Parts: sequence; C-alpha cells; structure tokens
Amino acid sequence: MDEIFGKINSEINIKRYKREYMSHFEVLRDTIFTALKKNQTFAALYNGNYLRGSYADNLKVKYPNEYDLVFRLKLPEEKRILVVKDEKIPGNVKLDLSQVLHVIINQKQHVNTYKQLKKMVTSESLLSIQLLQSWLESCFTKALDDINKEIIYNDIKTTLSYSKQGPAHTISVKEPYMYSVDFVPGIVLISSKAILPSISKDWDAIPKPLKCIYSDTSFRASYDNIENEMIKNKNNLKNALRIIKKFRDIHTNMHNLKSYYIKTLFLWRASREPEKFWYQPIGFVVIQLFTDLNNSLEKCKLPFYWDPNLNLYEQIGESGLTDMRRCVQSKKKLLENYTRLKVKTEVDHFKVYKTFLTVMELKEHGLIKSSAVPEDKSPEKIRLNSSEPRRCIIQ
Repeated sequence: MDEIFGKINSEINIKRYKREYMSHFEVLRDTIFTALKKNQTFAALYNGNYLRGSYADNLKVKYPNEYDLVFRLKLPEEKRILVVKDEKIPGNVKLDLSQVLHVIINQKQHVNTYKQLKKMVTSESLLSIQLLQSWLESCFTKALDDINKEIIYNDIKTTLSYSKQGPAHTISVKEPYMYSVDFVPGIVLISSKAILPSISKDWDAIPKPLKCIYSDTSFRASYDNIENEMIKNKNNLKNALRIIKKFRDIHTNMHNLKSYYIKTLFLWRASREPEKFWYQPIGFVVIQLFTDLNNSLEKCKLPFYWDPNLNLYEQIGESGLTDMRRCVQSKKKLLENYTRLKVKTEVDHFKVYKTFLTVMELKEHGLIKSSAVPEDKSPEKIRLNSSEPRRCIIQ
C-alpha cells in the first residue's frame, strides 16, 4: 500500500505548479496592500500579513488555486485591550476597547485612528464585526478602484473581481491563472491576553461568524503559528493529511468536511502520539487517521483543539454527517481489507487508487487505458465517465 500512496502523493503535490502561481499571487498581494495603505488609518493599523490554511501548511492538494491570507491589524495601546472570554461561544473572545479609546483620545498621532475605532465599537465599547468589516469593505473597494481592478504581471493584464464572503475579502482572478485570495483580517493580541495559559506568542482574533450562533462582537481566537509548529517536521503527518484531503475532494458527499476539520483531527493525534508514530508506514498512518475520522463522525463530534467545548461539526446537519460517516466507513473497510490480502490483484490495487484519484488522474498514471478498466465483479461498480468529484459509493 505504501507504493500506492507514494504515487498518490506525487499526483497531489503542488510543487510543480507552486512557483508560477506564487509569483503572480505575490504581485497581486503587494499591489493590493500598496493601494490599501493609501488610507492613512489602514496604514497606521496594518501590521503585516501571513498565509494560513492549506497552502501555508504545505497541505494544499494538486493546484495552488486558493490562498488564505491574514492581514494583521495592530491597535494602538494594544496592551490595554480587554480580552473577554465569550461564555456563549466556546473558543471565541470579545474585545473591549474602552481603555484603548480613553488613552488615545488625547494622542495627536492617533487622531484618525481614534475617530475610526470610535465608529467601530458598540455602546459598550466592544469591537463590532459588522462595523469593522464594513469599513474594510470600503477600503478594499476604494483600493481596487484606484488600480482599475487590474494588475500587470509579465506584461500581461489581469482583471480582478472582489466579493465579501464570511470573514474574508475575496479577490479572484481568471487569467492567466485561475485562483482566489481570501484576505482575512486579524486583530493582533499579545500572549498575556490569551484565554489559554499555554500561549507564549502573540495571536489573532478573527471576525469569523458562526452559522448556528450569531454575535456581532464575538471573534474566533486563532493560534496559527502554534498549530504550524505542532504539525511540522513529523515525517508522514503531512503526507497522510494531504491524502485524506484528496479523498475528501473527490467524493461529493464529503464536501462538508472542511480542511480545518481534517487538520484538527491531526492536531489531536499529534498531541498524544510520540514523534516516532509519524515514521511508521504511510499506509498504517492513513488508516489510523481514517479511524479517527470515522470515530468522530460516529460521535457526531469534533472538538475544537483550543477549546473542546466547541464542536466543529455543530454546523453540519445530521444528514450531512450520516453521508460522510457511511462513506468513510466504506473506504476504511476497503483499505483494511486490502492490507489483509496475502495475494493482491490489479483489481485490488485499482480499488485503492480510485478511492483517492479522479478518472483523469487514473488515466494520466496509466491506470486506465482509454475505456478499458480492470474487471471488477464486486457489488461496487466502477464509474469512469467523468474526471469530476463523484459521490462515494457504499459497498
């Protein structure tokens, strides 16, 4: 099985596409921030940016067509921000700016910042997500107008489109590359303000709304830098994580399984396993994580790593969880049965490959020649009429 997963990993690795996409992305990113910083208040608050999510963790599958970028906003007198744990939404905090505003009202260098912050807080001096995002939306709209909604890369003009989705300000391009960038704001907070005792670095409060519970003043505590440390330099961890993401991507009834949910499973496993666990054969590691995923779906519960009281599956309906559970159980059984076989046929190998690869990818690897496929007499019929994601077929 390790040889099969080696081939699958080579198929889903983005290294062969990474540089050309990245060069274009860097021009887009720098052009946008240069335009945004023409706004004096934005320029005063802006504290750099970093990539987060699958690309930053080197977990992106196949094409680097989505970038999650956090742009950090550092408030003046940040030590005076009062961080309050949100008792109604586990993992979230509220930001009381009363002391900040009280101090900077008389500071000439913060005149514009004070005026803008004053507009973005509630009557209780809590930072408002809606008011913050409304201001940022106006900043992005003005910035894009200033550059005529286009950038130039290698003498080629690229048209940009803007949309607002959740916490992100999304900019999309279609030519010469097709990808999108989610610009997500993060309020910089010092380590001593963390609601967890183990945080030794600064962290971010992300204005990420929950579908099930809406609060205009509740920010998600984000510890990306610590998560990155937890999963790096662990041999087969990232290989296994990419493989499970690939499995998710090609089965349409797994679409509710967000990348961060998969990462969370690995964070929990990494926190309790010695480093040598990740040096075991990739096939063994993948099956272990399929087991973790299956167990979480059976319990209908995936605790947020930083606050177990938050169930990440809470936003997924019962039918969505049932669909995923059945799919995972079926493929977990297939992988376990494969490892038990003393003699493995081409059909056996093919079943594993097609659990993770699209039809087009199977053809590219010579696993399918034209319309010819290994004959499979099992109840599960092989469907090879599309390279698009397909519904998981339960045996």
